[in-house]
Amino acid sequence: MKKNYSGRLEAFLKDLAGKLDLSRACVSIADLRDPAAPARAGWRDTEIEPAASVIKLSLLAGAYNAVNTGLPFDSKIQITANNLTGTWAPEHDGIQDPNPPLKPGETWTLEKLAEVMVRRSDNVAANTLIDFLDREKVTAFVRGLGLAATHVRHKLSSGSEVDDPANTGYNAMPARDAATLLMLAAQGKVISPEVSAAMYTTLAGQLNRELIAAALPSDAVYAGKTGELEAARNDAAIIRAPGREYVLVVYTQLPGPLGTPLIHAVTRAVDVFLRNGAE
Repeated sequence: MKKNYSGRLEAFLKDLAGKLDLSRACVSIADLRDPAAPARAGWRDTEIEPAASVIKLSLLAGAYNAVNTGLPFDSKIQITANNLTGTWAPEHDGIQDPNPPLKPGETWTLEKLAEVMVRRSDNVAANTLIDFLDREKVTAFVRGLGLAATHVRHKLSSGSEVDDPANTGYNAMPARDAATLLMLAAQGKVISPEVSAAMYTTLAGQLNRELIAAALPSDAVYAGKTGELEAARNDAAIIRAPGREYVLVVYTQLPGPLGTPLIHAVTRAVDVFLRNGAE
């Protein structure tokens, strides 16, 4: 890479913010082609905006940390009624999901809960893991990885509120923190290369492909976590393609009809720049 590549990456983002109007978006990029010194750049990426289900990246890392400290990945966990809430059902969008819905009284393993929490963004799985893993322990672990502004504070709900007496406020995971966690996973630095690879495999199974994944060229492979609220569309991804590997996180403070095309436009522009920007 040419000297001062990070500066050129920052300049590119600043220019892009004028062209696309990123006043209601946060963007964080980590170019991983130099593993020893990834080039990073961001636009509003340290600001606290709704992370939505991207916060589940913290719980995924927390699950692997629990396993690393001795908890079996096949630990049995009961689904309880107090954690039930609305969640995305992939089959409603014509997407095949091999895992059934979570029902109270059922027993699932830690491994399967982590899988469905990410791959189909299951809120019931996330809430169950918040109880099982302890949100403060998860927060402490990811902060130890360098995610200084991330905090898991509340359970997730959609359509119906969940019983959450331990709620201490809004979840926080700025775009730069999400990018940091994915960067570490891509580098094999979340606990171990083996754990990082397992995290990547889970992220690569993401069923929601309508945001960053939908805008990538055919030579690029997506592995990531989406997030959605009424007025937010987010995506955080590791992208691998010939000649380039990078992390891209885009949060928008916009509803789907506005946020989705903006994420597509940012993704296309970033991929083109990273294909050519280091030449």
